[in-house]
Amino acid sequence: MAIELTAFAVEHEPDGTVYLRGVIDENADLAFFGGLHGTVTVNLRAVRRINSYGVRSWIEAIRLLPKDARLSFVECPPPVVDQINMVAGFLGSGEVTSFYAPMACTSCGHEMDALFTVEMCRDVGGRIPPVICPNCKAQMEVDDLEEQYLLFVREG
Repeated sequence: MAIELTAFAVEHEPDGTVYLRGVIDENADLAFFGGLHGTVTVNLRAVRRINSYGVRSWIEAIRLLPKDARLSFVECPPPVVDQINMVAGFLGSGEVTSFYAPMACTSCGHEMDALFTVEMCRDVGGRIPPVICPNCKAQMEVDDLEEQYLLFVREG
């Protein structure tokens, strides 16, 4: 049975990774944060959107995180990166390891989200490393204000 794109789901893997999928809104149950312990990888790749109710619920859930939990957020999509940059305390004491950035090719118009690590961006002066368009092989550009999109990279 397929999950609706707007539905929210949490999947716990045996390796300790927690996968979040769907839309974080007033219907998203984030109570699982209260039961996390030790080092936990939170994969956000499939989070499609976060509305204002979802942000409020997220902040409340992060505040209830047990003291011994250490979160590493991976594959953060643009809607999550936007919240990380705008909402103080969005990550709690956790940190972003990897994230997607929207990229656009000015030569052929191809658009895609490309995956980067925070370390990779810090290694090139807090910028997005070069990305080659898979269609025409031209260099792509960040389809956002790069300086603002990468605020969390510079603050860490």
